Amino acid sequence: MRSPKIWKICVIGDVDVGKTSLVKRFVFNTFSEEKEEAVESRAFKKKMGDITLMIWDVSVYEQHVDRLLNGAKAVVIVGDITRGSTYNTMREIARYLDGHRAMKIFVGNKKDMKYRAEFWKDELGELADEYSSSFFFTSAKTGENVDELFSHIISNA
Repeated sequence: MRSPKIWKICVIGDVDVGKTSLVKRFVFNTFSEEKEEAVESRAFKKKMGDITLMIWDVSVYEQHVDRLLNGAKAVVIVGDITRGSTYNTMREIARYLDGHRAMKIFVGNKKDMKYRAEFWKDELGELADEYSSSFFFTSAKTGENVDELFSHIISNA
């Protein structure tokens, strides 16, 4: 009997970038307009083929963020494209994770509001290139590119 494959995926970013919404869209295929501030980190589980994903919704302000990121197969660094300051936070998180063995993926969330974007492909692509990583633009609201993001992790981790 083969042992089950369990992969730890961490989703991290600034406050109100849509981390929880992204995770809930992927795991439950739901979206709520109500803001749900995740003060504490929490895990969600989703099975994909023979892999069980343990997806951690990590608050960037979590006291023990190092412990939560430890053992992660991938870290999804999320920013809100309508708030340029969250791009700077993405850069800080990437710098903090420099040398961490997990795959890093950069995500510009809230693509459904791209008409209000304060950063876009040039900036996010440059950041991803700097860390030899991939980047995606997603919308937790519409579900655009959410499944593709997690499929990319499974295919490339």
